[in-house]
Amino acid sequence: MEQLFNSQLPSEGRPEIQLCIFPHLQEFLVIDSREEDPQVFLLNTDDVFGDEFYRAVESEFSEALRSSSQFPFSHLINLPIAIEESVRDIAMTFILHRLGVPVDEEDEIPSVVVYVVSGNALATHTGRVLDGLQGLIHSRYDNSETDKWELTISNLVERETAILQELNEQQVTQALKGDSPDYFTLWESRN
Repeated sequence: MEQLFNSQLPSEGRPEIQLCIFPHLQEFLVIDSREEDPQVFLLNTDDVFGDEFYRAVESEFSEALRSSSQFPFSHLINLPIAIEESVRDIAMTFILHRLGVPVDEEDEIPSVVVYVVSGNALATHTGRVLDGLQGLIHSRYDNSETDKWELTISNLVERETAILQELNEQQVTQALKGDSPDYFTLWESRN
């Protein structure tokens, strides 16, 4: 499954599947170029991550937690990294399954690139991110379809940006109240 997160582009220059994930939204954009006529569509996480997904994650977590180790403390310290990798692999497997991609044979797994649209890049370069995402669509469709997807992408970027701003405001408020573990001051007196 390591190939699912290979950061190298295929020799042709374009990945077969591109996923645009907005971490604070339930929808994500899929650009599927496996066929001669590329497809762009919006998927909802509820359609991908159901009970079977959660059972697979729970099983993997249980197995990783209980795996015997000669160095138990080291194992526990490294557990979050192992869990993160497992969850990513399972999530990608379920996304590909939803797209009708057989993942049993590694030779048949298409090249996949995942764009995570969030954080500082989105906060400081929203226009550039939006242009880049729209550029992905422009290379696939004629003008009528492009307009539809540009509107969808703009909406997703706008919603992700609004949620990020709200979260940042909450963090600043918590910091000013002294309620945030992420912020601290050198001169603090609780008397």
